[in-house]
Amino acid sequence: MMNKNKLTMMIFGMRALIAALLVFIAVSANAEEWKIKDSGVGLLIEDENYDKQLKIVERNNVWDAKELYENGAQAGKYRGNQLFAAWIQGPHTNEYLNSYGTPIWMYKYKITYPDGKTFESGPHGFYTPGHAYFGIKTGSYTNGTWKIDWYIQHRDTKEIRHVASNEFKTTYGKQKLPADSGWKTKDIGVGLLIEDENYDKQLKIVERNNVWDAKELYENGAQAGKYRGNQLFAAWIQGPHTNEYLNSYGTPIWMYKYKITYPDGKTFESGPHGFYTPGHAYFGIKTGSYTNGTWKIDWYIQHRDTKEIRHVGTSEFTTTYGK
Repeated sequence: MMNKNKLTMMIFGMRALIAALLVFIAVSANAEEWKIKDSGVGLLIEDENYDKQLKIVERNNVWDAKELYENGAQAGKYRGNQLFAAWIQGPHTNEYLNSYGTPIWMYKYKITYPDGKTFESGPHGFYTPGHAYFGIKTGSYTNGTWKIDWYIQHRDTKEIRHVASNEFKTTYGKQKLPADSGWKTKDIGVGLLIEDENYDKQLKIVERNNVWDAKELYENGAQAGKYRGNQLFAAWIQGPHTNEYLNSYGTPIWMYKYKITYPDGKTFESGPHGFYTPGHAYFGIKTGSYTNGTWKIDWYIQHRDTKEIRHVGTSEFTTTYGK
């Protein structure tokens, strides 16, 4: 017969094995639960809630190193608290915990400078909501292409995965604009357009007008893009094909911004955003509580490299409530 000590050791060993298996199962179950949501390079707000919310102000792939230094962005002081940085966003950390309640995924990053030299950092823990960032100082690298590679590392197994790359370019001083900027407005308007699988390839306008019934637009689904299947109440702008205004890197130099002035005088601004390849852009309009009155939409283009902004058109329309 097996003595008591051997039996006790066997039971202890089985318990240890079961515990190890449970840890392995828990880790395995969480191993696939990290998916990137966003990564980028640009300006973000670094305030007292830096670890609670990622507040992105502007993203871009070309930056003026001289301007970033002089306006304080490289020290996190642009307009008070804006920092030039690289960031990554994943799921909330409570979605990938091990059996001890600790987040199993950490992050690492590698910077490849314009001269090919590299710098690596990490692993570090994500902030609780799942984001991380670091400030970028350009130093003596005033011109050239930068690359940021992001990785996650498993806390327990040490497994490393490459999850994202961001490239951006730095110049030193603003580039001079050519005499002909290559951007001219072809059309702007407000009305109904078709929003189908080719929304980014062709602007399909169904109806334009300067007076609209807000009640009808809501009830027929046009404000949700569902009128007659896929018609959306929107404002649009059309310019030249994007390949007509490229910079030396082959990137379209003009982006667009817009400002809505509501019937009560309040405003909303958005941008800069990139045009779709054929040169158009649009956004859906929801009238909300503004059922009667005059609306104004101002369109602007912004130069990607120099940040110059030009006003290129205005659309006005009136809403009523019921015919």
